[in-house]
Amino acid sequence: MNSLSQPKLIPFLTTTWLLLVVIHLLNLLFSMKLNYFGVIPREVSGLYGIIFHPFLHGSWSHLINNLISFSLFTALLWQFKPNRIWILLIMGGLFPGLLVWIFARTSIHIGLSGVVYFLWAYVVFYGFVRRSIKSVVISVVVIFLYGSMAWGVLPIKEGMSFESHLFGMLCGAIIGYIYAKQDIIKSGSLRQKIENEITNL
Repeated sequence: MNSLSQPKLIPFLTTTWLLLVVIHLLNLLFSMKLNYFGVIPREVSGLYGIIFHPFLHGSWSHLINNLISFSLFTALLWQFKPNRIWILLIMGGLFPGLLVWIFARTSIHIGLSGVVYFLWAYVVFYGFVRRSIKSVVISVVVIFLYGSMAWGVLPIKEGMSFESHLFGMLCGAIIGYIYAKQDIIKSGSLRQKIENEITNL
């Protein structure tokens, strides 16, 4: 793998933190007006938000909490397939963002939490479906430490985009299931190929 397809974990996370902090500082400089580039459901102008909403936050606490969770789940994801990080982050932003635009209540939806929930569900479902010892252990640890995140998909807190959480979780679960099944098939094919080569020696 080259460095573009498989980035190093610490530089990747450091760059992510710096990027989002700088964007938040710019947002503060412009009196939080950048948040209008969030997802605005069923508004043509809100389509931009499908791309930009993960980079925008309403407060420092909103940003820091999301970055901490994002960093943890990204580090765990690295234990499975680090070369998949780019495609997973793209899907984790675009798929939930599109569903928010189609189905969510009228509001401005911003924040990295949809991506965080996507990664959370991906790690859990990938681990249990893949069924390797390492993947199952990681899934159990995530559920034990972060199982309470499931409450975030319910409209229990005013001003919180529970729709981003819900759609992020659903998309992450589906993608995690699909990738795990693909990896099981590839693993089986590779094992069979090795066994056949050994037999033919």
